Amino acid sequence: MKNRNAAGRVDAGHRRAGFRRLPVAEGCVLLMLGLAGSAHGQAAVAARPAASAASAADAQEQQVVVTGIRRGIEDAIATKKNATSIVEAISSEDIGKLPDNTVAESLARLTGVATQRNKANGKATDISVRGMSPSFNGSLLNGREQASTSDTRSPEFDLFPAELTGSVLVYKTPDANLMAQGLASTIDLHTLRPLDFPGRVVVANYKRERIGVDTGADVGSGHRATLSIVDQFFDHTLGVSLGLTSFKEDNGSELTFDNWGGGTATLDFNGASAIVPAGFLYDTQHRKSQRDGLSLTVQWKPNDKFKTTTDIFWSRGSESTKKTGLEGAIAYGTGPYDPNGALTNAVVVDGVATSGTLSNYKGDVRNHMYSDKDHFLSLGWNGDVRLSDSWHVEADLSHSRGVKALSNYETTAGQPGNTPADQLGSISWTGFNGSNFSQVKYTPSLNYADRSVAVLTDVDGWGGGPATPQAGYVSLPNISDNLNAVRLASHNDFTWGPVVGTHLGVNFSNRQKSRTGEEGRLSILSDDGYASVTMPGSGVQEAGASGILVASFDPTGTLGTIYGLNRWVDATVLSRNWEVKEKVSTLYGQADLEGELGPVSYIGNIGMQLVHTNQGSSGNQIDLAHCLGHEVTTCSYVERSDGTSYNNWLPNLNLAFDLGHDQKLRLGAGKQMSRPDLDNLKAGPDFDVESATNLEPALTGHAGNPKLKPYAARSVDLSYEKYFGNHGYV
Repeated sequence: MKNRNAAGRVDAGHRRAGFRRLPVAEGCVLLMLGLAGSAHGQAAVAARPAASAASAADAQEQQVVVTGIRRGIEDAIATKKNATSIVEAISSEDIGKLPDNTVAESLARLTGVATQRNKANGKATDISVRGMSPSFNGSLLNGREQASTSDTRSPEFDLFPAELTGSVLVYKTPDANLMAQGLASTIDLHTLRPLDFPGRVVVANYKRERIGVDTGADVGSGHRATLSIVDQFFDHTLGVSLGLTSFKEDNGSELTFDNWGGGTATLDFNGASAIVPAGFLYDTQHRKSQRDGLSLTVQWKPNDKFKTTTDIFWSRGSESTKKTGLEGAIAYGTGPYDPNGALTNAVVVDGVATSGTLSNYKGDVRNHMYSDKDHFLSLGWNGDVRLSDSWHVEADLSHSRGVKALSNYETTAGQPGNTPADQLGSISWTGFNGSNFSQVKYTPSLNYADRSVAVLTDVDGWGGGPATPQAGYVSLPNISDNLNAVRLASHNDFTWGPVVGTHLGVNFSNRQKSRTGEEGRLSILSDDGYASVTMPGSGVQEAGASGILVASFDPTGTLGTIYGLNRWVDATVLSRNWEVKEKVSTLYGQADLEGELGPVSYIGNIGMQLVHTNQGSSGNQIDLAHCLGHEVTTCSYVERSDGTSYNNWLPNLNLAFDLGHDQKLRLGAGKQMSRPDLDNLKAGPDFDVESATNLEPALTGHAGNPKLKPYAARSVDLSYEKYFGNHGYV
C-alpha cells in the first residue's frame, strides 16, 4: 500500500534531499550545458583528457536538486496529481518563500479561486472559491480549525504571512478526515515540517519599498524582513523550524475631495439668481500598517514507533488611518449653530457665480482616526504511536485565540456654537463654472491652523443643540474568539478487496466568541453645552489638495481626558453586541480505496461524518415600536439568550481514475455543510414597520437567529486532468 497521510492522499511532503530527474530539471540542465558549451568552447577542448578520465563516474546516475520557483511548481503539481480528492495546491518555491506577500494573494493563482480585498486598505483578506462567498469556505491551519479576529467564522488570510507558510491545499470535494469543512471548499494551510528536510537551512530576506514618489503628496515607505531556520538534532530524530517575519508600511498621503454630492445652490445677488457651490470636503488620508509573525514547529521521532509534533503560530498586527481635513456648507447652514450667509463680491457668468464670497462660514476641521490592533495565537500538539506495522493511533490537541480591539474617533474643531455672528468667518472662491467642483480654489478668511480659532467643540450643533452637544463620535468595539479542540484517531492499513486502509476518529471542539463595545457622541467634559477645549499638540496639515492648512492631532485616547461619551443604544448599535457559544462533536470513519475497474486503475476514499452541534447565544432585543431616540432613556432594551442542538450526517466518496498517458478522471460526491457566520447566530431579533403613514410601509429590523442551522448541499464533482510531466497540466 502507498504511504498516505491522514486525509488519504499520497504524502508529497518537502523532500529536499534530491530526487529523480524531472522534465523541468532536465531542461534546465540541458540549457545550462548548452550555454556553457558555446561560451567556453576553447576551455572545453583543453579539458577533454580530464573529462575522459572521469567518464566512468559520469556514467553513474546522478541526482539533480531543483529549487526556487520550478521546485514550488513541481511540488504543487505532484500534490494535485497524487491526491485522492479534487484539490488545488500551492507549495513554496523555497523555504520561507511563497510567491506573494500574503497567503490570500498566493491562493488567487489557483483555478476557481479569487481574492477579495478589504475596501479600507486594499489588502487581500478573503477568498472566494467557485464564485461563492468566503463564508462558505472552511479554513484550517495544519488540519485544525482556527479562531478569527473578525465577525466571521474563519480567520482573515492577511493574518498569515506567506513566508511562514510552506504549502496550501484547497479541497473542492468533501473528505471525512477533514474537520470544519466548507460548502465551497476547505482551505488547509501547512507550516514547515523540519524532519522532512535533509539538513540545516537558513534563509533571510529583506525588502524595502517607497510609494507615492513624485505625486505631490507625502512619500510612503515600508520594509519587509523575514528569517527562516530549519535544523535537525540527535541523528535526525529532533527537528526544529522557526520562522520570523516583520512587515511595516507607511502609505504616505492620499488626497481626497468630496463635493457633497455635486450639489449647488441658488442665491440672490443684486436682485438676480446666482448658482454657487453647496459645500466641500477636503481630506488628507494617511494610513499605516504593521504586522509581526512567528511560526515554530518542533518534531520528535525517536524511533519508528512514536512521533510527536508541536506547532505554534503567532501573529500581531495594527493598522491606522488618519484623516485630516476641512468641510463645510457654503450656501446654507447645516445645523442650528451654522447660520445662512450672504453672497458678496460675486462675478456672475451665465447665471453662475464664478467667484464670490459667502459670509457666516463655519468650517469644520476634521481629525478622524480609525485604528485596530489584533493578536492571533494558534497552539497545536499531535502525538502518533504505531502499535504494529499496520496500525497506529494519534491524538491531537489545539487551542486558538483571536482578539481585535478597534478604536474609531471622529472629532470636529472650529468656532463654538455660541460665537457671535460678527466674529464668524467667510469663504471666498474662484474658478467655478457650475460643475468643476474639484478645481475650485477656496480661501477662508480665518486661519484654521491657528489653535485659538480651531478649538475642539460642537461646531454646528449636529447633536441637536446645547442640551445634547456633539463634538464628535467614537466607536470602541472589541472582538474575542476562543476555540479549543481535541481529536483522537485510529489508522489501520490492510487489504480487503478494494479497501486498503481505514481511519476512525472523533473530534470535539468548544468555541466561544463575543463582540462588545460602546459607541456614541462625544461631548467636551463640561456642563456647558457650548464648551470648547484647545486642541493638543502643534501639528499642522494641508486639507487635501485645497492649499488650506488646518490644525492636526491624533484624538486616540482623548475619551475621559477631553471628551465624555454619551452612549447610543439604538437598534443598530445594540445589535452589534453579542456572544455565541458552540460545541461540536464529530464522529467519522473513512476507508481508503485502491483497485482496478476493468483496465483502469483507481484510488480514492469513502467515508462518513456524524456531526452533533450544541449552540447558544445572547444579545440585545429592542422594542422598536417604543424606541424614540438614541439615548438610554429613549430606547428600552432587554438581554435575550437562546440556542438549539442538531445532528448532521455527511457521507462522501472520492475516486481518481488513472486513464494512462498522465490523464486523471476524478469523481467526488457527498453531502456538505457550511456553518453560518457567528454574528448571524446572535440572539435578539427586532422588527418594525418603517412608517405607519407610508403608502408602501417596509418591514425593517436587526436580526440574528440562535437556532440558525448550517447551509447544506448534495454535490457531485467531475474533473478531467491532463498532466505534462511535472511541469504543467490542464
